[in-house]
Amino acid sequence: MALNKVTEKILGHPDWHATSLEDFVEWIDIVKDRTDTTIFRGQRRYWPLLPSISRNHDSEMVLVHERELLEKFKKEAPRTLQLVPKSDWDWLVVAQHHGLPTRLLDWTFDAYAALWFALYKAESDDSKPEVWVMNPLKDDVIQSLDKTRPFSGKRTKVFKPNFNIPRVKVQKGCFTLFKFVVWSSKGFVPLERNIYLRKRLERIRISANSLKAILKQLRVMGYTKRMMYPDTDEVARMIKKEVLEKIA
Repeated sequence: MALNKVTEKILGHPDWHATSLEDFVEWIDIVKDRTDTTIFRGQRRYWPLLPSISRNHDSEMVLVHERELLEKFKKEAPRTLQLVPKSDWDWLVVAQHHGLPTRLLDWTFDAYAALWFALYKAESDDSKPEVWVMNPLKDDVIQSLDKTRPFSGKRTKVFKPNFNIPRVKVQKGCFTLFKFVVWSSKGFVPLERNIYLRKRLERIRISANSLKAILKQLRVMGYTKRMMYPDTDEVARMIKKEVLEKIA
């Protein structure tokens, strides 16, 4: 494993560079357990660590659009959900995992899941996959969702959802909840520039020449689209195919 100093300006220190799954495992051993909580995020290439609600909106319209999106989702989504959320925390989690822009950013407690997310679409384009790790301190984590509200916090923090929909549970998901700030052009400050959290971040870049080999190893370990995106219809189709083929 070798340090890559090209992107020092992002975090203020060198990135790691992996050319194999073994390199990645070594990196995990180095960066994990520095605090009580260690979380990971995989990306196909470098994007600022910002929530999706900020990507196509300026700061003047973020809160307006956020409110309208969530209220309409609350109204229309219950007819499609088996379990209806009862708090804004739960609504945000469900909305986020169904593609609605929110102020959440997805993370996982599972480093291999983060690596899979970084790689599984990378084979078809010129992606430069990366995995981020964050080791937040106790004050960086929301300890009780029952005693707080998502839109009234004083700064960006990490939280683990109480509402474990199948996808979140399988992915061992957690989130960063961003604090809206008027002075930012996007309404939010990227985590890599957040005065509290940027010191808790590190990143590893995955060599393009190693993508297929690492992804194959992850598949053997059980990290597949079927596992990471549980779908009852797909499960039924696969079982039907396996059983009928066996009979035939």
